[in-house]
Amino acid sequence: MDFHHFTSTPPEIPTERLLQLHRKTELFRQITENYSVHSSKEISKKERSELSLTKTSYTYGEVDFLSLGETIEIIKAHYGTIAEGGIFYDLGSGSGKGVISGALIHNFSKCIGIEILKGLYEVSENMKISYEQHRLDIVAKQQDLFISLPDIEFVNDDIFRQDWSDASFIFVNSTCFDMRMMEEIANKQVRPGTWAVTLTKHLPNEKWKIIQSFRKSMSWGDATVYIHLAVE
Repeated sequence: MDFHHFTSTPPEIPTERLLQLHRKTELFRQITENYSVHSSKEISKKERSELSLTKTSYTYGEVDFLSLGETIEIIKAHYGTIAEGGIFYDLGSGSGKGVISGALIHNFSKCIGIEILKGLYEVSENMKISYEQHRLDIVAKQQDLFISLPDIEFVNDDIFRQDWSDASFIFVNSTCFDMRMMEEIANKQVRPGTWAVTLTKHLPNEKWKIIQSFRKSMSWGDATVYIHLAVE
């Protein structure tokens, strides 16, 4: 692995982009306001207890919208481009907020979340309804921010049983994932040029080059964000 330098302070983002992100944060709140971190944690905890799922990889946590948005803007400002119209995947998508974030942050053609816990998947399907209810109104009223908003989809399955080789951008809230899971994710076939962002743990495979890492706030506290690029 070609290791980079770690910075506690992330690279700067152009002011205009940062202002746009703050406007999008309010839109994110409108879509997700009825779905609290606490309620999703309780749904996750209840189902894990009922199914005797004790692995820490099932522990619930949510990405912060602004932190993910700033990370994507850092990639675009400093390290190249993210394909317009590509496909965004959230692996272990929980209540769906990462997918909603991806849809608002960048001009993807589709944003897909894969979540193994049925209760959280059902929350994400309800959040999809909220997204669809706001979608046309957001585009109509925020034409300087959006030409359109992408379709979103949620899948109730194990991430390793799904094919996400068509991804242009992968997000993994991997703080509680063990290294075996990280290795499995890293070994999955993707196209060169695919971006991946993971939290706390990096992808341990030579085909993934770590471009940058820095600390960002999440629902449970600060986490190290790793930006990777698939090079083979």
